[in-house]
Amino acid sequence: MTMTPMKAPPLVSLQSPKDVSIDQIEAELAQIWESYRESGSKGDRTIASRATTFTFVVYEPEETQQLLADLGFYDGPIDGITGPMTASSIRAAQKAYGLPRTGKANAELLATLREEAARKNSTGSKLGSTGFGSGGSAVADAIVVANPCRIIALCPNIGEDTGVQAQVAAYCPVHKGGSGNLICCEYITLRGTEAALERVSGIVTALTIADLPTLLWWKATPDADRDLFQRLAATSSSVI
Repeated sequence: MTMTPMKAPPLVSLQSPKDVSIDQIEAELAQIWESYRESGSKGDRTIASRATTFTFVVYEPEETQQLLADLGFYDGPIDGITGPMTASSIRAAQKAYGLPRTGKANAELLATLREEAARKNSTGSKLGSTGFGSGGSAVADAIVVANPCRIIALCPNIGEDTGVQAQVAAYCPVHKGGSGNLICCEYITLRGTEAALERVSGIVTALTIADLPTLLWWKATPDADRDLFQRLAATSSSVI
């Protein structure tokens, strides 16, 4: 018997990616839910609530999603998950640059995106709609289908160490045949050099939700000598 692979459902934006101070992440996320509780009680909006499943932490050194956002093709969360939004953005970029429209990232696309981002940087052009957007598709789809409560994406970059930039967002997967209420996921994106991310490793672990499992997807060779990996692995229920 052939099993049909799970596909990530489409997402509804509750809060588009928003730049925030790293020490205001929890307050900004709480404000999203407070706003929807108030409007939902008045019948103004569909009721939206945060999932109560697990925290998903992804270390995402692969640049494609970040570059797509920087170049204005992608306005979703930087989470390392190649779902429908990312695939659609990849196709748009491939069309714009005359590449085969596969909807899948590859070395040719990555090289083109890097070249275009470098060109725009050199001319002082503004990157992306926010100025800071930034393999494993079967795993990624399964994770989205499971309705994580919070996704924390760690996106290392190369260049001058200017600290860690943070964004928050909230998206709700829409499941066929589901009720009208939305069960949503919080997205936290932290972007900086490797050294900068190491410095905030304690903050990252504090952002995982107590009393819920934490899954760590380390999309690089695990390094037991790195404090960031050690801290996250020690507090995670499972390392992918």
